[in-house]
Amino acid sequence: MLKRYHFNVAIITIGLAFVAYGCLDTNTGIGEDSNQFVSQAAPGGSAQVFLNDSSFTNLEIEIDYMPGHQPSQQGLDSLKSFLLERLNKSEIVIQTPSEVQSGGGGTYSAAEIRVFEEEYRDNYTDSRENTLYAYMLIVDGRSQEQDNVLGITYYNTSMAFFGESFNEASSGIGTPSKAMVEGTVFQHEFGHTLGLVGAGSPTQSEHKTAGGAHCTVEGCLMESTVETTNYFFNLFGGSIPELGEQCIADLQANGGQ
Repeated sequence: MLKRYHFNVAIITIGLAFVAYGCLDTNTGIGEDSNQFVSQAAPGGSAQVFLNDSSFTNLEIEIDYMPGHQPSQQGLDSLKSFLLERLNKSEIVIQTPSEVQSGGGGTYSAAEIRVFEEEYRDNYTDSRENTLYAYMLIVDGRSQEQDNVLGITYYNTSMAFFGESFNEASSGIGTPSKAMVEGTVFQHEFGHTLGLVGAGSPTQSEHKTAGGAHCTVEGCLMESTVETTNYFFNLFGGSIPELGEQCIADLQANGGQ
């Protein structure tokens, strides 16, 4: 079903909200000054809540996409398999993706994407319930900040993906399928949501890039190039990269598998 809403939230408001929501208990995801779950904290800020089953036994993922950029079932299935392998959850549900209105195409900033989420997202975590909610949005354009980026993690429960960049990464001679690109980038960005690398899930060994949140181990899913079109232009087929042993150790030490 196509979601249609009228934009009525100013970007500056979202920016202020992001700053205000930056303080939470990472063990529970509950705001320090209330009993409400905070869904607009910094990326990786709820890593433990995603990884363990102490606060929420179930995970449900809401997905919206702009026209022409519906995710493939294969890409979503690979994400679910990845999460089942790494999270301690009784149930993981990926909702049927919903089409939303175009944002106009072109390029999108992180601030604009936060406004889209404010308009389109339906499901937020209730601290009194057993289900943790995450949100994914696929837009019909590219990143304004860096045009070869395929995805970003911009809140502790929210990720966005750039549909036009997905098309570019999967349209050249010898490049992998769109489903493979989707699966790879979906998993990579969810890795950031789980606190990798060293941004919510403390590192158990030296494998974090200087000044960043990526892995220095060659071939790891969390290498910085994996979220860019450059990675796929040089792949010539292949398969989705797996997490390296160091990243897996970080997740296990923080409540995951």
